[in-house]
Amino acid sequence: MRNTVSSKMADKDKETGDKSNPGKKRERKVPSPPTRKALFFKNLFFLSLLGLVGIGLLASLSFDPQDLSDIDGYAEDSSALIPGGPDLANLLENAARNKNGVRITEEQINSYLRRTLIFEQEGWFKSFVSARGVWVRLQEDIVEVIIEREVWGKRHTISMLLQPEQTKQQDGRINTTVSRGKGKWGRTRVLNGFMLLTNSSFVSLRGAYSTETQQIWDMFRGRFQIKVSDGVLELSPPEQDLPGAPS
Repeated sequence: MRNTVSSKMADKDKETGDKSNPGKKRERKVPSPPTRKALFFKNLFFLSLLGLVGIGLLASLSFDPQDLSDIDGYAEDSSALIPGGPDLANLLENAARNKNGVRITEEQINSYLRRTLIFEQEGWFKSFVSARGVWVRLQEDIVEVIIEREVWGKRHTISMLLQPEQTKQQDGRINTTVSRGKGKWGRTRVLNGFMLLTNSSFVSLRGAYSTETQQIWDMFRGRFQIKVSDGVLELSPPEQDLPGAPS
């Protein structure tokens, strides 16, 4: 019996001695540092995740829609009687041909859109998204094009801000550019990267009014000047023709 106890105590002392001896510790493998490829994909994953969170946040903000009651010609009820007004396509064509100035109000533009635009939601969104209308707000130097929808019974707005800029060249010609890099999801302003996600809707809208859009660009090539102010868009012809320009 004494020999058994002594043997167990000896074994225990031996184990204690092994643990206290640093020379007999097990060697731990140090993990190799991550490769550049692994770091790249890791950073890409986190950037993608951050981007999705940002898009989700902005998408939720788009359900905090703009107040459109300040727009001349806006109708909350899309089935309301559509008022009359000038045919803007003919108005622009005559102004370009005769080199006459033209003044178009915000109300005239929105009335024209209501009379001429067939705005319907297509695709698999059709079951829960309904179109309400397209509206234009004219502010100082900015034309805002707004698409209004209803998603699951909630109003939803997105818009694109168009900012025309003109510079006069030495030969008297006028160079016109239109900035499309900004817009709004709901009340919140967003930059070009996010606007690309909704760009297809505005491309379709531009295609529906390709005739009017082309007429305005023809006027710009004819040195018409544009001025956008609160509620009014004005196109002014050149004061005199350039030498050699066709009449």
